[in-house]
Amino acid sequence: MTPEDLARAAEIRTRCHPVRIAEIVAEVAEATGWEPQEITGPRMFAGLVQARDLACFIARREGFSLTQIGNVLRRDHTTIVEALRREQRRRGGTS
Repeated sequence: MTPEDLARAAEIRTRCHPVRIAEIVAEVAEATGWEPQEITGPRMFAGLVQARDLACFIARREGFSLTQIGNVLRRDHTTIVEALRREQRRRGGTS
């Protein structure tokens, strides 16, 4: 690879949204005591759902699309919309 190719690859890597969303999931997991695989998995315990909603909320605030968030969390974009609404209600907002 040429130096230009390497620079372009590095640029693409820094803009790679799924990696950054995965980092958000990892941080939320560490802060809440869940494993990242649990947050992205199918289980629906109340505390786990709250952690998942928080990860969605932070990722959306960082500018990721509903589809991008859904792809990482293995959820449909409409599920992400509902997660954002639940987290907003927890924060005292309406929507």
